[in-house]
Amino acid sequence: MKKEAGKIIVFVAVLSILSAAAYALIFNYAKTAMGLFLGVFILMWCPALAGFITQFIYERNLRGFGWGLANLYWYLLSYFLPAVSGIMAYGFIWITGLGRINPGYQFNFFHFAAFGIIMHIAFAAGEEIGWRGFLVPNLFRTMSFTKTCFLSGIIWSAWHFPLIISHKYLGSIPVGVSLAQLTVILLAMSFIINWIRLKSGSVWTAVLLHASHNLYMQNLFDPITTLTSPLAHYFSGENGFALIAVYGLAGFIFWKKRASLPG
Repeated sequence: MKKEAGKIIVFVAVLSILSAAAYALIFNYAKTAMGLFLGVFILMWCPALAGFITQFIYERNLRGFGWGLANLYWYLLSYFLPAVSGIMAYGFIWITGLGRINPGYQFNFFHFAAFGIIMHIAFAAGEEIGWRGFLVPNLFRTMSFTKTCFLSGIIWSAWHFPLIISHKYLGSIPVGVSLAQLTVILLAMSFIINWIRLKSGSVWTAVLLHASHNLYMQNLFDPITTLTSPLAHYFSGENGFALIAVYGLAGFIFWKKRASLPG
């Protein structure tokens, strides 16, 4: 147990150093859309690199990240769960009149299904190899599933805070509210994605779920929706109240199934 605790402390320390450098790069040099794109890509690979460094320090190898493939069922679940969740969340927004479908939105199936998911996988893999490949399995060896989800969710949330505070991410509502909403939704998502990762035994399920979430929310539901009031900004988006409710319910369902996880 002491070894796992040490690994977690070292991981967080290395992650903090790497992420600080990446954030400095973003804040000082990402003056264009392409610069910000590249800066965020580097930032999102900091968790993976921190996991690699920590694992090599302690084990002299990169085993234990969940590199193996899972059954097809887990990939289908990981891909379509965010899509169904988005339909439920944005369906609420459309039905209540907080937003309406944008008639000018042009859907490009190839761009969305092929290029879109590939790009998001390339980004999400950097985070998930660190979070669900390294951090979560090590936490789960030392504490309960519930505590694992809360602690990993807090770390995951706090890691995003500088982007929100600097208004480079989720900047349509006050910063304090955005920080609180992001923390709540990532805590809810932690119960979902951690359960699927631990149950399937493969980090690639977490990568696909994270990528699918970003794909559907950022490239489909957000652009296809025109908000009709200032209040709607609090309910829409990937940290809005509507999706928080859906992921919160899903997270509770997975939490109830925690006894089925491998010991």
